[in-house]
Amino acid sequence: MAARRTRVRTGVGPLDALIGGGFEPGAVNVVYGEAATGKTTLCLTATLGHLEEHRAAEAYVVDSDGKLNVGRLTQMARPRGLGLLRRLHLHVPNSFSEQEETLESLPALGPLDLVVVDSVTGLYRGETGDEERTYQANKELNRQLGYITEMAASSGVTFVLTGQVRSVPETQRVEPVAPRLLRYWGALVLRLEATARPGLRQATLEKPPGRQGAVYLALGETGAEEARS
Repeated sequence: MAARRTRVRTGVGPLDALIGGGFEPGAVNVVYGEAATGKTTLCLTATLGHLEEHRAAEAYVVDSDGKLNVGRLTQMARPRGLGLLRRLHLHVPNSFSEQEETLESLPALGPLDLVVVDSVTGLYRGETGDEERTYQANKELNRQLGYITEMAASSGVTFVLTGQVRSVPETQRVEPVAPRLLRYWGALVLRLEATARPGLRQATLEKPPGRQGAVYLALGETGAEEARS
C-alpha cells in the first residue's frame, strides 16, 4: 500500500499556501464544519486534482454519510476528463462496524495515494447514547483513528477525514463531534465556515500550532477554487 509522499494540493492556491503546500502525506488531515460548508466539495476537488496530476495514482473514498452526489462528482470531473473516475474507488459502509471493516481492508487493495473518509464521525454518532454506549463508541472511534494514523505513517498514504459538528452548550459556538479525538489524531485540522456571501467559505487552520491562519475559498461548478474579490 506504499504511496508517494507528496502533498495533495487542494486546488485552492491561498489554502495550499496556508497548509504548507497541500494535505500532509503519511498523516491524518481533518476538515470539519457545519453542513453545506464545502467539506465534501473541497475533498473531492483535491482528489480529482491529485488523480489528474499523478496519472498512476489511485484514490479511495469512504462515503460513510451516504450522501455523495454522483451527478455533482461527474460535473466536477468532466473538465479534467471522466476517465479519472476509473481510479477513484467508492465504498459506502452502512454501520460503524462496517466502517471499521472498510478501513481495515485498505491495505489489501494495493497501492493507494489518497483516502477520504466523509465523514469519520457520521456513523459514530448513531452509536452514542447513554454513558456506556457513548464510552464504547468513543473507544471504537479512538481505535479506528489510531489504526488510520499508523497506516498513514507506515505507508505514506494521505488520509483526509471530514467531521461533523455539534453545538457547544450555553454558547453560540460549534465544535467537531468527538473533538478531543479528532484534534489529538489529526496532524492538520482545518475548519470550514459559511460567510454572508453565497458560495464563499472561510477556511481556518487550527493545527499544527504556529501555522494558524485563515483564507477564503469559493465553491463553484467544478469544485473549490480561489475566491475572487
